[in-house]
Amino acid sequence: MKMKTILTVFILVIGFAAPGLGYEPDTELILFKNIENSGEILIKGRLCNTYLRITKDLPHLSDMRNRFCRGEYSLRLDGPSGTTVTVYGQFFFGKTRGYLVLTKTDDKRVQITEIDNFPAEQWKVFQPSNGTGGYEAFLKPSPDFKTNLASVQWNKIP
Repeated sequence: MKMKTILTVFILVIGFAAPGLGYEPDTELILFKNIENSGEILIKGRLCNTYLRITKDLPHLSDMRNRFCRGEYSLRLDGPSGTTVTVYGQFFFGKTRGYLVLTKTDDKRVQITEIDNFPAEQWKVFQPSNGTGGYEAFLKPSPDFKTNLASVQWNKIP
């Protein structure tokens, strides 16, 4: 009787633990857009998304309806350490309208509220603080980069 109890407990433990053993955190980028004047948008009949979830299989932002809605972007990056994402201000990974490269240095979530608040054209390392993970950032600035994002490239640095 004891053997059946031990075997049953063992099977239950393996059954609950096994799915978590191969767990890899989801790698995704979420862009949030703070719409400047939502009343103006409703009067014109235009609906705007306030966020867009981007995974590795969605390289451009043409699905985001608020491309022409006024407002600034912020972002959240989830994934394992070493995840690199480049956000461009131009479609097809064009560099003339600016870009931001982020590389995670730990497994914690990275949140950035001002995407153009980095030193121009130099790598800067940020340690984990205030609920956000550590990361490295490189910004190629351009006017209005923080309001016009167009494409995303994963694990490549321009």
